Amino acid sequence: MSTSKISSCIEGLDVLLGGGLPQNRTILVAGGPGSGKSILATQFLTGPDSNGVYVSLDYSKKSFFSDMLNFGWDFEKREKEGTFVFLSGSTIRRIPQIKNSEDTMTSMDELTIEDLMDMIKIFAEKIDAKKVVIDDVTSLTFSFTDEVRRRGAILFLMESLNDMGVSSLIISEANVYGTNREINIEEFLSDGVIRMFTLRDGTRAIQVSKMRGMPVDTKPHPYSIVDKTGIVVFPDESVFTDTASSVFP
Repeated sequence: MSTSKISSCIEGLDVLLGGGLPQNRTILVAGGPGSGKSILATQFLTGPDSNGVYVSLDYSKKSFFSDMLNFGWDFEKREKEGTFVFLSGSTIRRIPQIKNSEDTMTSMDELTIEDLMDMIKIFAEKIDAKKVVIDDVTSLTFSFTDEVRRRGAILFLMESLNDMGVSSLIISEANVYGTNREINIEEFLSDGVIRMFTLRDGTRAIQVSKMRGMPVDTKPHPYSIVDKTGIVVFPDESVFTDTASSVFP
């Protein structure tokens, strides 16, 4: 049985994906600072039928609205129209308290991933969200120093998103290229992995390294970040040249 697909809303990326992202799955977007992960994830929330929730523990709503307007994406207008919700860390901390499963009160300073997922579900149902972005999983799980607990938390997060019936992108801060790079737990647990990195010569490259149940182009291809457009991938171009060994990290 073929997997249903939805457009990534990224020019050129759907070509690498063989038609689009798998619907109602959780995909990891991994990359270092400045690679454009947040831009790609936000661009995913554009286009038709893109009611969505964006969750960030580090990005303020004001900065998000301002930065994304540079690409022509008016999320403040969409929020007023009821097709978009932005949940920031500061917003979450301003909510004084919520009820847990025992009907007692829990301080937001003690907010668990389970509590956060309950909040996301409430807002997703309110606007009939089809898409969710988590920016980023590193911030959400940094307190789990034990690898088993961290794995359990990430697995719970991804399973909860899949159970909600939404298509999700989860951002991860990571060194994504090089022979000595560390493979993070979330890469094993996610339904797919998209890596974004910069080569030594300054070329930006994107690679669909994993996508369960789908044949994809796994070779790295160049991409650009363009004003009033966002991420543009060049599927017909390759980052490999005769001097590839001198430009790769």
